[in-house]
Amino acid sequence: MDEGSVLGDCLKRLGWSPDKLAREINRVRPNSISPKAPYGWLKGSTPRGSLPQIVASILSHHLRETITAEVLWPAKATAPGADGWLQQPWSQDGTWEGLGSFTAGPLRSGLGVSRPLSGQGLIGPAVDWLTTPDAPVAGRPIGEAISPQAIDVLADRVAQLRRLDDAQGGPLVLDWITQDLNWAAHLARNGTYDPAIGQRLHSVLAELAQLAGWLACDLGRNALGQRYLLFGLRAAHTANNRALGANIVSCLSYQATWRSAHDEALRLIKIARQGVGGPPGGAVHALLATRQARAHAQLGQLDDCARTLDEAAALVESAADESTPPWAYWVTPAVLAADAGRAWLELGRPEVAEQHLLRGLQLFGDEQPRNRLLHTMSLAEARLRRHDLDGAAEATRQALDLRSYLDSGRARERMAGLRHEFEHSDSPLACDVTDEIGAVLAA
Repeated sequence: MDEGSVLGDCLKRLGWSPDKLAREINRVRPNSISPKAPYGWLKGSTPRGSLPQIVASILSHHLRETITAEVLWPAKATAPGADGWLQQPWSQDGTWEGLGSFTAGPLRSGLGVSRPLSGQGLIGPAVDWLTTPDAPVAGRPIGEAISPQAIDVLADRVAQLRRLDDAQGGPLVLDWITQDLNWAAHLARNGTYDPAIGQRLHSVLAELAQLAGWLACDLGRNALGQRYLLFGLRAAHTANNRALGANIVSCLSYQATWRSAHDEALRLIKIARQGVGGPPGGAVHALLATRQARAHAQLGQLDDCARTLDEAAALVESAADESTPPWAYWVTPAVLAADAGRAWLELGRPEVAEQHLLRGLQLFGDEQPRNRLLHTMSLAEARLRRHDLDGAAEATRQALDLRSYLDSGRARERMAGLRHEFEHSDSPLACDVTDEIGAVLAA
């Protein structure tokens, strides 16, 4: 035994042989290694997949102290790039490998990636999600027991963070979400749970990753946001949560529209609709149809856009409260009406867009202030394109009243574009509004 290694030292302290370690690993994950595999690890080889995390958890449990995979095998922690986990199998082990990248690997600080993925880098994982059969979630027999009540608390936290994102958003909320993601990851990798609890826990992981990815993209951190979304997709697949997985693919599609990758956006949203599962109808199906309409609009496909908007309207009317998952609470008639308005605006039909936007904003009331900010700016754009300068100025000033939500990168970009449109007019009113926007953006 190589007593100079951390692994060798841990086994010596426990009085274990490598064979004993192999038996413990196979008790946790049956038939996962040969009895002689730990001998190779002591000679310098590195275990595959999520085995480093499993070994670390076993040793931590028996030594009653924290032992990490990165301490046991530091070369494995630093050798692969930030995206190495994307090549892992679509399995529970593959999900855990991705989890390590966010909690202890190169993505933990958010600085491990610099370029957004595109093309096959995004389409490939979505197709894998669509085509890989669901598999039962494996429980975990060692560690501190995780009760159903603990999962209830985590689920409540996710709901609170979603509401906080509605009301505030920004870097503070993103940091909060990632802290909770780290905690949920710790439970997944170190706790004891049966398959039912494991399934719920992986759904929570998927929701937290989706929320982190959405917020990161909204803040302009698109490369990091994509990785969170792709990890969330794996966690949703592990949890056999098709609706949540479809929502995550639709987020990737929506983010592609922000990058003007319109063909990519359409391919992704079609994959999401194909894989959503469940009976047709309801808020989730309506959301996906609306996002497909947006992709058609950006490609100038008027007939396809109009058809899918009609589908969305019919689907949301068929929704029953009990059929809507908790995370989809925000998919309301207000959201769908306003998104339809944005689609018509992108099709070059500002008069139709204004009707939908006004209806959506009326239905919002005081809810979802960041969405109201974005859609009020769309209303100003629609009025400018109809040469209604007074109406555009009114809508812009209403949007500026919601300036506290301008920490959204999308919102700031949209506001800067609106200022540019006002600059095309030399009227005193347009000049005043341009100055007002400039002052807010500079603050």
